[in-house]
Amino acid sequence: MGKNNKTKIRFLKLEKKDGQKFIKKIKYYFKNVQLINQKYKLLYENEFILFPLVENQDLINKLIKFIEKNVDFEIIFKEGITNPKFKYKSLQKALEGKIQEKYLDSIPKSYDFIGNIAIIEFDEFKHTIDKEFNEFKNKIATAIITINKNIKSVYEKKGKIQGTYRLRELTLLYGENKSETLYKENQCNFKLDIKTTYFSPRLVFERRRVATSKTNENEVIVDMFAGVGTFSIQIARNNKVKIHSFDVNPHAYQFLKENIKINKLRGEIIPYNIDVRDLSNSTNQIGILLKNKSDRIIMNLPEKSIEYIDTACFLMKQTGGIIHFYHFSDKPNAIGKVIEQLNTKLSDSNWRLEKILHSKIVKPYSPKVELVGVDLKIKHYNF
Repeated sequence: MGKNNKTKIRFLKLEKKDGQKFIKKIKYYFKNVQLINQKYKLLYENEFILFPLVENQDLINKLIKFIEKNVDFEIIFKEGITNPKFKYKSLQKALEGKIQEKYLDSIPKSYDFIGNIAIIEFDEFKHTIDKEFNEFKNKIATAIITINKNIKSVYEKKGKIQGTYRLRELTLLYGENKSETLYKENQCNFKLDIKTTYFSPRLVFERRRVATSKTNENEVIVDMFAGVGTFSIQIARNNKVKIHSFDVNPHAYQFLKENIKINKLRGEIIPYNIDVRDLSNSTNQIGILLKNKSDRIIMNLPEKSIEYIDTACFLMKQTGGIIHFYHFSDKPNAIGKVIEQLNTKLSDSNWRLEKILHSKIVKPYSPKVELVGVDLKIKHYNF
């Protein structure tokens, strides 16, 4: 049995013998219109059946006008019993009748799920002086948890990604005040904290593509900006390789170490909490060991990846290797601009772009900017 709803709702009360006839008629005459409120159970009282009705007075008036010619009925107010199997088809449906019409265009069209946390973003510019907007945001957050039973917390993005650790301010809108979660992707598990580490679930297909691409056994791979290990762990799960995973953020580094332990890997991952730029210093012992040893390099720092090409060349085998490169680029011809930049930077380091293996627009970033992904094979000029 479900809980009684504290708010009374309208029911259409009919004799049981007229129930089936009523259902058939409204399906025929009210095609594609929802009159029965699926959030609540049908009720039975002796020889009567009670149909819960939607909260739309215009529809109810049309229904009354129609059925009064066909069957005896009564409209009553009564506490409903929640239907445990009910699920809203969309956020917009969950908010019908609960928000003002002026806010309809401000309902987020998409939001991110990271474990049991949802993250949403609003266009605050439209509502900078609107005191009701905070109440609207809370209704959105409540609806998200209502629709998605596994979601425990809803956070709002505030401001842009910034700083060395690529973090942004997040504000709790509704639910548990807990920013650490367990995220599952492509059969791998990742512990992370959305406030202290950078993470985007929107690269799920790109990470799968790279992790399942052709890789030679015992390859040496460097993940230059590993974060909590989403690329490294998925690659090592599928391939017998050795991955050196770097991140400058100490929080990401701690989660990276933990995530290595909780996943079953074919390959080996060695984590480091240093800035990869330091590897090219002549006294850096890790840099001395890794110089010109890499077969493959992951460069997922789209704001600044191009600035680290010289470091990638320092790490790559001079006979050649593969870079999985991600960068933000202006429209139009975003891919062409990235390849042009790569050619220039490689040439400055006495390397050359031997072949483009794969290139694509991974996703739009803003109206004028796109995230570009390029797999390229490079080689030193002496080879």
